[in-house]
Amino acid sequence: MSYIVKKFGQMVGGSIEKHPKRSQNLLKLGYALSGLQMKYFPEKYLLPHQIYASVVCNSLIRHSLQNPGNSAVVNLFFPCELLHAVGIKPESVEGFSCYLNGACCERFFIDYIENVGMPKTLCSYHKTTLGAAFSKVLPKPKFIMATTMICDANIITFRELADFWEVPLFTVDIPGNNDEDSMGYVEDQLKQAVSFIEENTNKKFDYERLKEVIRRENRSMGLYKKYLEELSAKYIPNDVTSEMYKLLLTHILNGTEEAEKYFKMMLDDAQKQEGRNDRIRTLWCHPIPNWQTSIKEIFNNSPKYQLLCSDLNFDAVFELDENNPIRSLAIKLLNNHLRGSADHRAGKILDMAQYLNADGVVYFSNWGCKKTLGGAGITKKILEEKGIPVLVLDGDGCDRENINDGQMKTRLQAFLEILEANK
Repeated sequence: MSYIVKKFGQMVGGSIEKHPKRSQNLLKLGYALSGLQMKYFPEKYLLPHQIYASVVCNSLIRHSLQNPGNSAVVNLFFPCELLHAVGIKPESVEGFSCYLNGACCERFFIDYIENVGMPKTLCSYHKTTLGAAFSKVLPKPKFIMATTMICDANIITFRELADFWEVPLFTVDIPGNNDEDSMGYVEDQLKQAVSFIEENTNKKFDYERLKEVIRRENRSMGLYKKYLEELSAKYIPNDVTSEMYKLLLTHILNGTEEAEKYFKMMLDDAQKQEGRNDRIRTLWCHPIPNWQTSIKEIFNNSPKYQLLCSDLNFDAVFELDENNPIRSLAIKLLNNHLRGSADHRAGKILDMAQYLNADGVVYFSNWGCKKTLGGAGITKKILEEKGIPVLVLDGDGCDRENINDGQMKTRLQAFLEILEANK
């Protein structure tokens, strides 16, 4: 971490209690400057689609600070296609917290929300955004929309945010089963979500525009499938921060013009790479602590190790029916491999590890994510029975003060050396 970024984070954090507007303005300025740096002076090893992703995601995050009245706070798994159809910009809790971490000020917001009573065991991604909201650094959005997918912190976080900001909240409950009754249940909720959007925007929902969003998403996912096919046989450079940016393109921005351009660029970059496969190929599960220097030093621009992708970036790659978009979105939610039992997720991870010719899998147990923590042993057992080594790595994706960096680095390096010896 550079001295400048650390000092900037201290300036932001030092003002949140008495001068939250000053902290907000500092973040606006800092993100604007970093956006220019990403666009005009990026890291030389980054591919064009990775540079583009950094600029697009930076712009998305800044929107919630600059134009909150046209923003909706969401979680990563909300079907934002509904928001794109009415021109509302989604702002994910997870994405915003990552950017606060990137500004080296997440701990100030975590301390703030813990000091007003939020439990320390809550996910740090959620605590960071909660602290930003309660300190009045993050302005209130038009409304909040979320799902109960995977994370039980959703139930706490979005209710608390809605009460504090005094804005409407809509939650889509995702059942554990995937049958006809569950499909009808989720579809009915999404229809209610449309009515919620109409009520809170004073606009008639535009189903034709939703169809356009669906068509773009289908084209994007078609390109992404071709990219994954290229990835299965090639070395394609990746880095930990680019993989986290990708989460916003595969989820929050999916269906937008920006996302379609990203996937076109991604495939183009992949097709230009040499067809060699001599590095240790690692599939990651769950978010990546992209701020952690030791993790970056291992994977970024590495001559030995290839970070393939995170399982969060292939959780819902489906073709949707533009003529029945609401039901298609319900199908997409219920077929997400993060929904349901741990062995359901493990099966998808196994399929992709085999398809991408992974030498091993890192299963990241992020602090506060009870479902992921609970599924670690099951996933490890299922994959290792099929001959795929698994490292269960404990850490924190967002809070830099809640890790043992030395231990994590040692365990990860030892695991990669074992994979290298086995290759």
